[in-house]
Amino acid sequence: MTGAHAAPSRIQMLATSVRWPGIGRSIARTAGFNVAAAAAAGLGGIILARTVGPAVRGEYAAITAWFGVALMIGGMGQPAALCFYVARDPLRAREYVATSRAMMLTTGTIVLVSGILLAPLLAHGIAAVSLGYRIAFGTSIVAFVGASYTFSLQARDLSKWNVVRVSQPVLSIIAFVVLWRLRLLTLDNALVVLSVTLVLQLGWAYGSCRRTSLAPGHVHATLIRPLAAYGAAQIVALTPAALNAQLDQLVLSQTVPAADLGRYAIAVSLTLLPIPFVSAIGNVAFPRLAAQERPTAATHRMQRMAVLGSAGMAAAMLVPLAAGAYWIVPLVFGAGYRGAVPLLWILSPGAVFLACGQVTGDLLRGRNRPIIVAWAQGLAAIFTVVLLFALLPLIGVAAAAIASTVAYGVALAMMLRCLWRLPAKADGRGDVAQATGPAGKL
Repeated sequence: MTGAHAAPSRIQMLATSVRWPGIGRSIARTAGFNVAAAAAAGLGGIILARTVGPAVRGEYAAITAWFGVALMIGGMGQPAALCFYVARDPLRAREYVATSRAMMLTTGTIVLVSGILLAPLLAHGIAAVSLGYRIAFGTSIVAFVGASYTFSLQARDLSKWNVVRVSQPVLSIIAFVVLWRLRLLTLDNALVVLSVTLVLQLGWAYGSCRRTSLAPGHVHATLIRPLAAYGAAQIVALTPAALNAQLDQLVLSQTVPAADLGRYAIAVSLTLLPIPFVSAIGNVAFPRLAAQERPTAATHRMQRMAVLGSAGMAAAMLVPLAAGAYWIVPLVFGAGYRGAVPLLWILSPGAVFLACGQVTGDLLRGRNRPIIVAWAQGLAAIFTVVLLFALLPLIGVAAAAIASTVAYGVALAMMLRCLWRLPAKADGRGDVAQATGPAGKL
């Protein structure tokens, strides 16, 4: 087997992955990197918003929202599948990485061509905006390849994974500041920065994978089935999750003035401030749970603390933010964004549900129950669609805020109900088909 001698033994990998006493330090370090990435992205958003105004900021939000959908479709759920299998079967990690990369390249090419062809339609025929869509979609292949290396690192070396994923937003804010000082920060230049920094991140990720025996590797046809099975369950969950997270902005990009979408995007970005802190819990727990042969009573205790800690942390951050939003938003972004304040108030409870739901979803994925996340997000997506289209003609952009908050609450309630019903000890069952043969057993 190619590269098997260079990889750590399965026993060593499992021992490292399930060393629970170190989980607090891992979460703290990961949260620190999350905060750094969010701070860089947030500062970049502030600079862009103040430089180009609500209308262009809305166009940027629309383009990046559709770009996110393209990445979700082309990725086929492989980032989560890679993390799961590299943690579960470390001796075949190289082959999993290479095989997953090949799968994403195939579907990613289709998504790339489709996105470029649809650009004029999404841009309503506006040539400048259409060019922006093409710049973003043209970068998708780089993002797909980069994901295969980046998320395999999450299971093998959490420190390197943290550094790689924070590199893109940090490089972006540096470029934004330079362009801003040169008075060259425009919509197209902001999207070019996105493309260039993703290429640099890909290079960094590949180098890190070579140093941790995750690359190079060879494609193995026998690994396609387990990767596709887990990825299919993940994409079933991601599709409605993306609807819950992006449908509001996708619909608004086609139905309301760009300035209204720009204000809504600012409200959303502010309510997402707890995510970098809270998501670190799930980032660390997911591969550790996946590496366990069978759950224990300690697993159940960790799950309970993760859920309660994520909800409490999110609420502690959002309550003061909502209380001071009337003064904070105009001060930071400018008077033109004062209309974002009521939207932020509506979105704040939903942001608590979202943060806690992300951690709960990671816990379920680590327990090999991605299909439960899919069902929960699917139910939430129904609420999103119904409320959005029912309320949008009546109350305008506020309908998106209401729909998002309700949907996040529904998804969290269903996932929590299922998580608490999982046995504290392994029952031998999973929602993903059991993989056998060369791929190993789940």
